[in-house]
Amino acid sequence: MFKDITRDDVYRIETQRLWLRWPKNTDAKDIADHLGEKRIADMTGRIKHPYARSDAEAYIFSARNSNSDGHGIALVIAPKPRPNAVIGAIALTREPNDAGELPTHELTLGYWIGVPHWGQGFASEAVLALLSTGFTLTSAEQIIATVKPENTASKRVLAKAGFVETGRETRFMPARNRDEDVDCYALTRKAWRDGASWSAYGAAA
Repeated sequence: MFKDITRDDVYRIETQRLWLRWPKNTDAKDIADHLGEKRIADMTGRIKHPYARSDAEAYIFSARNSNSDGHGIALVIAPKPRPNAVIGAIALTREPNDAGELPTHELTLGYWIGVPHWGQGFASEAVLALLSTGFTLTSAEQIIATVKPENTASKRVLAKAGFVETGRETRFMPARNRDEDVDCYALTRKAWRDGASWSAYGAAA
């Protein structure tokens, strides 16, 4: 689904303060350290707790394979002054529907930021940049996201990026092994194209 430019691990996205780049094996410690914080797991439905170094290594392997195949794009978030440090991660993926089929014109957005870096606008900066990449380099007509009802910070990030809430659903969360309520959001290509804020963020380098 993604074009060849994203399938090489030299691909990265530059924003005002950040690099969004392919994850690499040496990122495992930073990822495990951040995702070992229970407050991050509590705000997501897909991150297990506890989270071990081996879980980070498995994530890196899976992300790199998905990037190489062009099925999605999963990048870590690094501050420009420290490009080898990881403060979060972000991805656009194709999630199977109830029939197990992969959508051809829809992508799912997911992201997290390490607790020490909360409240500094990094999530918004990364989201706006990756949305630009998703709509520019694929044929997706819509990008969707889900948020736990109590995750007000993530809801603000999505609203700032132009997403609109489409309702609440109950979904099975493998990391919790149970059903949980999530609030659903969507951003169409037209809404993204008509927006003004995205153009200030992100350029492929």
